[in-house]
Amino acid sequence: MDDSPYMLKTYERVLALESGFTLVGTATDGRQALEAVLALEAELVLMDIHMPHMNGIEATRYLKRFRHPPAVIIVTSDDSPASLQLAKTAGADGIVSKNGDLRQDLRAVLQGIRESQGKRVTSPGKTESPGSVTPQPGG
Repeated sequence: MDDSPYMLKTYERVLALESGFTLVGTATDGRQALEAVLALEAELVLMDIHMPHMNGIEATRYLKRFRHPPAVIIVTSDDSPASLQLAKTAGADGIVSKNGDLRQDLRAVLQGIRESQGKRVTSPGKTESPGSVTPQPGG
């Protein structure tokens, strides 16, 4: 979930390099993100903080209220301490900076999520794309 078409394509390319997840949707604002995750039953969401209509922090807060909430990784260029704290408080499972090595950093965060959730999010380096991603069988 990101309002930048460039970042959506970047997430898609990162996912294409990994196995075990299928991109099932994208969204360019927080409201669309909630609708997509609910409709597509995504297990993992990459979420930008700054988006129109509803920011990623608020969208994450809503997603975490779902009966079976997806893992949410905040992917942002805003790495201010205040924003990072807001993401944690909203329930984000991980935070990745857009300013670093996106693929490597996502892999590390996903590994941590898998370990803490008993392998709920499967396979090394699995992520969610500009919207939602669902693991493929055998991945």
